[in-house]
Amino acid sequence: MADISPKVVFLNGTPGETLTARAHITPTPAYPFSILGLHQKFSNKAFRCKLIPPEKGQNTWQVAIEVTSQQPETLYEIITLKTDNTYKPELQVRAYAVYAKPVKKNDTQKDQ
Repeated sequence: MADISPKVVFLNGTPGETLTARAHITPTPAYPFSILGLHQKFSNKAFRCKLIPPEKGQNTWQVAIEVTSQQPETLYEIITLKTDNTYKPELQVRAYAVYAKPVKKNDTQKDQ
């Protein structure tokens, strides 16, 4: 039906960083479709997702994902893409963002 790359987006960073990624969705020639829109399941405000249509002469759609957090936490979102294909009216991309505290090296520790 479609080649989705990656199907699961993993992002890692430290609090305060803005993390970005893109998922690419390419319809197979046997099952062409257009993407009509996207919906975030959890409406997580930390995730901002934008649908980017194919450039002229291309058939690969993109979902731009941007995540920001000011605290250490793990975030999760399911992005549902609505298509005009009757066989597969919805596609999904999952996204995880892990914000970890920066590890501070203790001044009394020696390099190993």
